[in-house]
Amino acid sequence: MGKAKRRNLKQEINDKFKYMTRESALNTVIKNIDHKNEIIDTITLFGFTAEEMLEAGAEYEDVMALGGLVS
Repeated sequence: MGKAKRRNLKQEINDKFKYMTRESALNTVIKNIDHKNEIIDTITLFGFTAEEMLEAGAEYEDVMALGGLVS
């Protein structure tokens, strides 16, 4: 690990992902599905599928609007 990454982790700049589990990330994505720019990173980080998102309660149209981000 490089010095910069180590320094960032020590300063806890990345608090957003410190305690995020797959289930909590999926809930966050579903809650903020209207704000596509904010959820793109979370979707690609966890690799959510369309089926997972639909089972969690997302609407079909919203999931299909994400296009190639979800498999």
